[in-house]
Amino acid sequence: MIMPIVLALGLLWLIGASSQTLPSSPQTTQVATFPTAEQRLERTFITQQRINRYFHGEVIPKLKNCWNGVKGRGSIEIEHTYRKDASGKWIAGKLNVAKSSLPRGQDAVALQCMQESVRATSFPVEGGDGQVSSYTVNWTWPVPFPVNATSLTRAMFAAKPKGGGGLGCDGEGSPAKCVTCSAKSCAKVCVGYKDCWVAYSGGRLQSCQTKDACASGGPFGVAGGSTIY
Repeated sequence: MIMPIVLALGLLWLIGASSQTLPSSPQTTQVATFPTAEQRLERTFITQQRINRYFHGEVIPKLKNCWNGVKGRGSIEIEHTYRKDASGKWIAGKLNVAKSSLPRGQDAVALQCMQESVRATSFPVEGGDGQVSSYTVNWTWPVPFPVNATSLTRAMFAAKPKGGGGLGCDGEGSPAKCVTCSAKSCAKVCVGYKDCWVAYSGGRLQSCQTKDACASGGPFGVAGGSTIY
């Protein structure tokens, strides 16, 4: 009777040992997914109008008089940086000139006007902003403001999202300065993120990481399409 019991115990031990050394099942990597063209257009349109409501409500009323003193004709692209505070607002912070077609020295004048006008201004954080702490707004400002600025503003806020038409991110040539993940790589878009990284496995795009919210546009128009550049 002892021998069969010993053999049975030995068999059970071998089964237990072999089960512990079996290789674990391979991990499944989730392939990155991307918004449709319609979803990109809707997000771009809503974001640009939202930021322009802030500029037209809080900034431009204080900016107009100083802006009239900027000499020459052209445009200045300003990178506005906002930080998230504990109360749920994007607070205006650092400004940089990204590009200017103004006469020599007038970009500094325009930047000073803008710095004084955005001081102590903010716009609310919304759910679509994601879990980020910084928001970069790349806005192209015309000098001087157009004579029909009031009608352009009214038309902008009455507009509906539609594909195609217009140039750049505001219908006036404002460049796309943000990035997002496309099906192949990071691509430039009007509204997306400041930074983007992708990872490949077996030649296929497997994951995408993005950092900090970003928007591109101008004060008198919104993007007419959802093109990824």
